[in-house]
Amino acid sequence: MIRKLLPQIIIKQQNIIKPINKFNPTIIRLFGTNNRNNNNNINNNIDNEREIGKQILLARKKRNKNTNIKSFLSGDDKELKNIIDRNRDRDTVASSNKQFQEQQQQQQQQQQQQQKQLEEQKEQQYRDGVNSDIIKSIKSKIQVKTKKEVEEEKHNILEFTGRKEIAHGIFINPDLAKSDRRITIVTGSETKELEAKELANYLELDYLPLQQVLKLPNEIFNYQSALYVQPKGVTLHDFENLQPSTKGNRDVRKMMSEVLVDFTQGTIAYRTDFGKNGKSPLVRSTSLASGKYAETILDVTGGLGKDAWILASFGSNVTIIERNPVLFYLLENALSKALLNPDTAEIAKRITLIHKDSIEYIVENLKNPQQDKPEVIFMDPMYQPKKSDKSASKKDIRAVRKLVGGDRDSTTLFALSRRFASNRVVWKRPKGTLPFNPDIEYKSSDTCFYVYLKK
Repeated sequence: MIRKLLPQIIIKQQNIIKPINKFNPTIIRLFGTNNRNNNNNINNNIDNEREIGKQILLARKKRNKNTNIKSFLSGDDKELKNIIDRNRDRDTVASSNKQFQEQQQQQQQQQQQQQKQLEEQKEQQYRDGVNSDIIKSIKSKIQVKTKKEVEEEKHNILEFTGRKEIAHGIFINPDLAKSDRRITIVTGSETKELEAKELANYLELDYLPLQQVLKLPNEIFNYQSALYVQPKGVTLHDFENLQPSTKGNRDVRKMMSEVLVDFTQGTIAYRTDFGKNGKSPLVRSTSLASGKYAETILDVTGGLGKDAWILASFGSNVTIIERNPVLFYLLENALSKALLNPDTAEIAKRITLIHKDSIEYIVENLKNPQQDKPEVIFMDPMYQPKKSDKSASKKDIRAVRKLVGGDRDSTTLFALSRRFASNRVVWKRPKGTLPFNPDIEYKSSDTCFYVYLKK
């Protein structure tokens, strides 16, 4: 019976070997060897069939995921076909899930790009709309304007910036003629309280009792200077050099750098009585010749009035122009006191005090050809001190600098003074700061008086 079945087995083996030949040459060699052995030894065919069956099952297991395995499967091998179908379905599901994830990611990226493009388009549209609105507004404003309209527009701009044009190309700042709100009026005397309040109303400043000034918390105390009304007069004090300390969780401060404007006592009165200023650079620079003093002098930067008082003590009629209301009050108060003193009344009578901006005053007088011109114009504008400048430590200079600020318009003032003075302009400046080439120079230890003669 085995002999009868042997040809059929060989044919079946050959049919199986043909497709396996594409995938496993080792099996082909194995099958070829076994076939030759079967022709020689029939007894070993059964063992060979078992060996072949094992090899076939092994090949099937190794190739169960390969889609090409159908080429060597028989139609009756349903179990292996089902295994391959399940594997294909699993791979299909995995690949479909991966494709779905990739599609989702692509869709998200596309949505983000579209959203970004929309935002850029909106932003560009907004910019275009704003630019178009600006261009339209500019085009609507571009029109032929009359001279009156141009002047009105210019006036509005200057009014907005706080400047005022008093002549063609000449400007002043009216705010500099107003009181600085960082100054307060103080008194510690009950008898002087009414006077202090009246002074506060006159200068449009705040009034505070002395105890509040000394003990107010630093968080709400924003004053830098004070006018202290006391029996000996009104003194100017500096709050910059405070010495705060903590006692009972309260701030304690002191009013520093007392400045008193008084021509009847102190150093200024001593130098006036004994004629100690005859050879000073101030007097020499303002003299028209040796021993001949100017009859009329215009002091365009009054300050504390010391220079003007010295010049008036040599017989000159001095006009002081001061725009700062606090300095003007101190000078006015000091001149009133000097007029009541027999020793200083004659000098005080030769001094005229005017509350006005010096540039505005000169421009107004230049417009009037019949106005008498002063022989000498004296100017001592405030300047920022150097670190090595000794005058930086003087309390009166520091106090005035805090009131009037820095040098803003000295160049304009100098140019107008050259036109207005009939003989000369004297410019007092610190050493080493030469603004223009002077005709004559008079020097002191730390100051120079530059003389510009009328030509």
